[in-house]
Amino acid sequence: MKKTKEQIKKELANQYYGEEAEEYDTNRSEDPRRQAVIDIQKKITLDFLKNAGGKNILDVACGTGRFFELYGDRKIYGIDISSEMLKQAAKRRGVKKVLVADAEHIPFKDNTFDVVSTSQFIMHTPFYTNVIKEMTRVSKKGGSIIIDFPNKFSLSYFFTKRRIASGTFRHYNLFKMSEIEALAKQNNLLMKEIRHTVVFTPMMFPKSWTSFSMKLNKILIKILPFFTYVRYVRFIKQ
Repeated sequence: MKKTKEQIKKELANQYYGEEAEEYDTNRSEDPRRQAVIDIQKKITLDFLKNAGGKNILDVACGTGRFFELYGDRKIYGIDISSEMLKQAAKRRGVKKVLVADAEHIPFKDNTFDVVSTSQFIMHTPFYTNVIKEMTRVSKKGGSIIIDFPNKFSLSYFFTKRRIASGTFRHYNLFKMSEIEALAKQNNLLMKEIRHTVVFTPMMFPKSWTSFSMKLNKILIKILPFFTYVRYVRFIKQ
């Protein structure tokens, strides 16, 4: 039987609880392959933020606030459906406010934020169209919206499909470039910057091959950007 929207959201809220929330960052940084990808994500986000400017930022589905350190002197606001994850986020430097909230109903007024960002969330929520609409609503005109989109034509596609089939991923969205462009048009957003991550996810290789896989990816991403694993996009609200 198909799950209701409320059931899905409750599952997500309960997934990151107690020790899982407390050890979320540690568990991911212990694997050098995951850390290598996180480092790329952070580098892209930092580059986007340098061009975005602004005095405040909203991190949607912020989790433990692991990206908060990138936000510089901006006033940091975060929302997440997991109260346990937010307990960790609230400890971060520069936090103005974190709130338990549904990303389909962001509890802020229209045109509030200079930057609205999310990482590794749009890929996991079945309700991403509503989330992007809300992110746009609370962004100021001329403000930046930063989102990552897994690529439907990635060379890691079959590896991702296996993880979905095995239940490693509860839900996973894959996007064509044309679908990202359609989302931009629907929300009156300008696609200002696009960055690519890797061609082959390092998780396809043994941990001891991490250095080799990243060197290989550095070469491949320059010549095969169409096959990137994930696209990061900085939109401008028009």
